[in-house]
Amino acid sequence: MSLKLGFIGVGAMGRSHVDLFHNKSDGRAAAVAICSRNPDNISQAKAFAPDVRVFDNESELIASDLDAVVVSSPNSTHVRLASEVIAAGKHLYLEKSCGITQTECDELERIAAGTDRVILIGHELRYSAFFRKIKDLIDAGEIGRPRMTWTKEFRGPFRPKSGNWIENRKLSGGLMVDKNCHHFDLMNWWTAGRPKEVAAFGSLAANRVIEGEDQVNDHATVSVRYDNGALGTLQVCMFARDFPHEDLEMGVVGEGGVLQTRISTVEILQWKRGCDEGEPIVHKVEAKAGTGWGGHLGFAEIHEAFLDAVLKGAAHLTSVGDCVAGTRVAIAAEESAASGAVIRL
Repeated sequence: MSLKLGFIGVGAMGRSHVDLFHNKSDGRAAAVAICSRNPDNISQAKAFAPDVRVFDNESELIASDLDAVVVSSPNSTHVRLASEVIAAGKHLYLEKSCGITQTECDELERIAAGTDRVILIGHELRYSAFFRKIKDLIDAGEIGRPRMTWTKEFRGPFRPKSGNWIENRKLSGGLMVDKNCHHFDLMNWWTAGRPKEVAAFGSLAANRVIEGEDQVNDHATVSVRYDNGALGTLQVCMFARDFPHEDLEMGVVGEGGVLQTRISTVEILQWKRGCDEGEPIVHKVEAKAGTGWGGHLGFAEIHEAFLDAVLKGAAHLTSVGDCVAGTRVAIAAEESAASGAVIRL
């Protein structure tokens, strides 16, 4: 069976989804419809799937003859469109984030609890063998009980989006909601804790794109406390080194050692507490190179997982229940940075 897929939003991310599902799924899926009002994006999407039907109304696409819908529109539309797709009886691939307010996260959880349709959130990093290896090492007891986890992402500015929506906090939810919800997701996953308190500072220094108070911040620092006693930190800066020289480092400190990513060589570094402090143990991971928008590890695999979930009933790693906590942390971080208060979840 070949799934008939419709795509809402065919910017750079949406077009990557069209390409992977239509051209790289061994015939298990076909792009039959897209929804966009941008002539350039439509033209580029049709280069991957020349015969797609083009809609300029999301509801009309959702109501058409489709098995599933891929949503890659601005974050502020995600929950509204998710509700419409599920009400129409279609399966849903929903790009992160899980919403831009805590109320939207509540609504998405309610939608997911009331359907037997597949809802897969686009947190592709969980699907890479590289990031799963860290989870496997933690679960095997290699570093003892996790006590701290961190993310440091120093990179260049956001790439342009249609209408600069990503620069507008009312449309994107803010820097960390769009950019870092999947890092918070991995940190939650690795610590196996529920985030309880979030404190953050952030501001705008160098990347003014739109006028007014709705411009997103371009750097921030965040602290998270989990219910199991673990602590998390995130630092993000969007005016550091540009792609492909940007720097992303993640890791976990346990009572018995440390795990740290070396993404440039697809290696995980491990130090064991009490052992010689010389060279680390190096875990070389066989992981697929990133495919499509951003070149993220796991991007090819997440498409396979969605098709397996719909066609075979296979379990997957990024249900709403799996992922919503990462978005909640990011929303709380934006609230804390704006108010100066510690946000309790």
